[in-house]
Amino acid sequence: MAVRFILIWLALAAVAGWLAWYQARAPRRALWVRIAVAAVLLAGCAAGFWMYGNHLEKTLGSVVLYFLVWGSVFGLSAACGGVIVGTLIALLIG
Repeated sequence: MAVRFILIWLALAAVAGWLAWYQARAPRRALWVRIAVAAVLLAGCAAGFWMYGNHLEKTLGSVVLYFLVWGSVFGLSAACGGVIVGTLIALLIG
């Protein structure tokens, strides 16, 4: 099951990276801002993963919220990773 999640995450990151590379028509300064924003969001996802997971109450509402939050973080972290890599590739090529 974990291997499937890793493969899905990599596929999402690859799609986001391709889209970021494809849409890299902005000035270089704007591309660096895009990388910085994605890096801050990715760091926020990692910090939330480490800080929030240990302090979870065992109620139905908190468990549902837990899966909603981590489902969103799963997609957001893949998108941020892909945007960083795709934009860096666009900066190196162009």
